[in-house]
Amino acid sequence: MSHEDKIIDELTSEPEQVVRKIRFLIDAHHETVPGLAKGVGVLPDTIQDVLDGQSLPSSALVRRIAERFSLPLDFFSSEACRAPKPKRAVRKKGSAASQAQPSTQAPRENKSAVNGTQDESHLQQALIELLIQKGVISADEWNARVRLVARRNSSSSS
Repeated sequence: MSHEDKIIDELTSEPEQVVRKIRFLIDAHHETVPGLAKGVGVLPDTIQDVLDGQSLPSSALVRRIAERFSLPLDFFSSEACRAPKPKRAVRKKGSAASQAQPSTQAPRENKSAVNGTQDESHLQQALIELLIQKGVISADEWNARVRLVARRNSSSSS
């Protein structure tokens, strides 16, 4: 059984986790149910029924949503939620602890994208920490997403 098949099996056994992540993606990307449905090629009622718990998310739907947001299927897995929380360590520039510790800080590009004000960057930081604390996204998922966005920004500005 492939790694992807194992993930799909896990996702079908934990639909609440998948629904929670779909809701997160809709909110985080300021998406609408009809917009998401159009983006993944299904009817809006299909998405709404999944969100309302009237139907289970199919593996095909989860795959399409993952592709729509350029995410790995692992994003929908609860594995990341069960991962141990990173230990708080005193960070020293260049130390091994600071390199191994996942960062929950928003990259500087995002701070300027939020009008550059310090209050908004603190709010963004608090939101990221809350999402990680509640298990919606892991620190590793956040860091991977930041790297992906940074790569996209650097390639599009070239």
